[in-house]
Amino acid sequence: MANDRISDQMRQAVWQNLLDVARHVRYYEVLSDRYRFKHSLIQFLLLASAFSGIAALLELLPEIVQLVAGGLIAFLVAWDFIAGYPRKAAVLHTINYECHALEIEWSELWSAINSTDISDSEARELNRQLEEKSLSVTGWAGQADIRVDQKLNEKCAEVAYKVIAEQYAV
Repeated sequence: MANDRISDQMRQAVWQNLLDVARHVRYYEVLSDRYRFKHSLIQFLLLASAFSGIAALLELLPEIVQLVAGGLIAFLVAWDFIAGYPRKAAVLHTINYECHALEIEWSELWSAINSTDISDSEARELNRQLEEKSLSVTGWAGQADIRVDQKLNEKCAEVAYKVIAEQYAV
C-alpha cells in the first residue's frame, strides 16, 4: 500500500528525476562510445597515413602522394590533439558511472516512497540532495566542452521512459 504521508507532488518529482537519470545513463553511455569510436578512427587513419608516409620515404609512391600523406598525418595529429576525444570519452564514462549510481539511489527512494519507510519531508530532502549531485555530475560534460546531441538525448529519453515504466509497471 502506498505511503499516504507522501504528497503527490513529491511522488511526481521523484518519478521525473528517476526517468531523467535513467535517460542520462543511456545518453552518456552512447556518447562515450561515440567519442571512443571517433578516437579509434583517427588512430586508424594515422596508422594508415604513417604507412603511406613510410612508403613515400622509400620512394615507392609518387611525390604527390608523399605530400598528401605528410599533410594528412599533420592534420590528423592536430585534430586528435585539439578534439581531445580520449579525455572527453573518459569524462563521459565517469558521468555515466555516476548517473548509474544515482539511478540506483533514486530507485531506492522510489521504493521507500511506495512503502511506509519515509516521510514526505525526508523524501523531499533526499530528492534535493540527489538533484544537486545530478546537476554537479552532468555539469562535468559542459566543463569538458562536450556539446549536447539533442537527437540522441530524445532517443535516450524514449528508451529510458519505456524501460523504467516497464520496470515499475506504471
